[in-house]
Amino acid sequence: MDTDACVFNCGDKKNVAHLFFACPYSSYIWSRVLNLCSIYKHPLPWLEEIQWMVEHSKGKQLQHRLRKVAFGAAIYHIWLERNRKCFRNSYIPPQEIIRKIQGDVRAKLVSFAKRRNRSEQDYSLCINWGINND
Repeated sequence: MDTDACVFNCGDKKNVAHLFFACPYSSYIWSRVLNLCSIYKHPLPWLEEIQWMVEHSKGKQLQHRLRKVAFGAAIYHIWLERNRKCFRNSYIPPQEIIRKIQGDVRAKLVSFAKRRNRSEQDYSLCINWGINND
């Protein structure tokens, strides 16, 4: 087995920049997470994506908090999946990873979202993430 190869068998060499978000597996997950945040863009190279997220997540509005939490949850779950593949030689399909990310984001933001008067944009984001309207 080539220890320098991406654990998701895409044919590229493994490194952090590849894992987040050049690998087709993680790029797909991150693209769906961005869409849930109502962001429609292609994932950028790792350092540029971090910079974009820093610049577009400043503030305490729901959309800004959501971006920060979603970014952290995506990184966490992609890293967990990388470890599962490395150490257990198994993996979870991308849609399941996305559901796990949604669950984490929902759990962290549900109380914040309920305390606010929602704008139309906030309402749409809450629908995307399954945050209750009660």
